[in-house]
Amino acid sequence: MVYVMARIGRQLKVYENVRRSCTMKIRRVIFVVMIFLACLFMATAEAQQYTVTKVVVIAKPSTYTGPCPATIEFLATIFVSRPARVEYRWERSDGVMGPRESVDIRSAGKGVTTTWKVGTPRRTFTGWERLHVLAPASMISNQAAVQIKCN
Repeated sequence: MVYVMARIGRQLKVYENVRRSCTMKIRRVIFVVMIFLACLFMATAEAQQYTVTKVVVIAKPSTYTGPCPATIEFLATIFVSRPARVEYRWERSDGVMGPRESVDIRSAGKGVTTTWKVGTPRRTFTGWERLHVLAPASMISNQAAVQIKCN
């Protein structure tokens, strides 16, 4: 009987050692995975924070008097801190949103354009258009205002 009890005691010690060993391995794996995810998150956050640095839009012309509808050109410059594919869409004061578009920017900045035919004879119109950068991080440009007086 003493022999059986001693043998069971040794088996329990072996089991306890195996259990501790497995627990430590699992903890190490979880720790390594957490470190990896933290590094990945920081790299992603940094990429989003510093890729697109500025977006500026102008209207050409910004004021217009003449026959209508008038065609107004909006020119945007997207500035980046490093090469990137930038996704964007144009948004207007009348609520219209353009389609999602993309541009590959290989240097400090790149221009994109759109046009808007606007105005009704013998009326005035005031509106704006802006560029909304969607990716790699959201950023909205200034509103490029237009004033139109139609003959």
